[in-house]
Parts: sequence; C-alpha cells; structure tokens
Amino acid sequence: MKRSTKISIAINEDQLLRARQAAKSEGLSLSAYIGRALGKQIEDQKRLDAARALHAIWGPDSLPSADDRREFIARMARRHRRRAKAA
Repeated sequence: MKRSTKISIAINEDQLLRARQAAKSEGLSLSAYIGRALGKQIEDQKRLDAARALHAIWGPDSLPSADDRREFIARMARRHRRRAKAA
C-alpha cells in the first residue's frame, strides 16, 4: 500500500458538506472519497494529454484516418479499473 501524506486544502463549505455526505453514503472516509475523486481527475487528464499528443502527430492541416479515429475512440472509451472501497 502506498504511503499517504497529509495536506491542507481550502474548500468551500457547501462542497465540503456535500463531499462528507457523499462519502458517508458510499461508506468511505472523506479522505478516501477525495482521494478517489482526485484519482479520477488525474486519469481524465492523462486521457486529455494522450488526445493532445495524437492531435499533434496528425498535424494541424491533416485529418485522422478512419483507423486513427477508431483507435482514438477505443482509447478514450477504456474504463477505469475500479478500486475496492477503503476499509
């Protein structure tokens, strides 16, 4: 298991209340809930970076081939591996 590090963040009170309620309804600690959300955001960013890299390969004046489009769609549609709930 990876080691956790404590940090301090500022969050709006309404978001904090909603995050606590959502975490509780899923049987997670607030830390686990926020960590999971952050992990999903990081995965989304990886997908965006991959899309930008592919776009750079295609070039600004060219269009992707049908194979390129299918590969891109397949890559973007891959599901996240779901993690088990925190104990």
